[in-house]
Amino acid sequence: MEYELVAVTAPGDWAAFHAIRRIELFEAKGRYGVYNANHPDDVADFAHPYLLKVSGKPVGVLRLDILGAGRAAIRLVAITAGEQGRGHGRVMEGLVAEQARHFGIDTLVVNSAPEAVGFYEKAGWQKFVWDADELIGIAADCVQMKKPI
Repeated sequence: MEYELVAVTAPGDWAAFHAIRRIELFEAKGRYGVYNANHPDDVADFAHPYLLKVSGKPVGVLRLDILGAGRAAIRLVAITAGEQGRGHGRVMEGLVAEQARHFGIDTLVVNSAPEAVGFYEKAGWQKFVWDADELIGIAADCVQMKKPI
């Protein structure tokens, strides 16, 4: 398999990026009609949206937000339902860590969905409250974690 983590800039990549997030993070959890494909955070200066492609096929998404002081948050992480459990998430996590290092990042943080905590722990993440103010709205039940890279 050929993996590629693509910075989302092309219209087709944006369409795939939003479709994966909308379906996997919103509609699959019963939240219909609330996904905002024009959210300003996706195009903010601190934000770096990425699309994971496997042999050219979009299968995963995340956004890397540069927080400062050597930290960055990975946000809205999703792998398409049909591709989950095949190791793509681990590959995507490693590829985004490489990208983060290019930005001078030495620590990644995440607001993990409760069902994803095991995935992160197996990948070396630790539970760590890094900003309790973030745990509101759709992130209210998340578990905050960090990983040095």
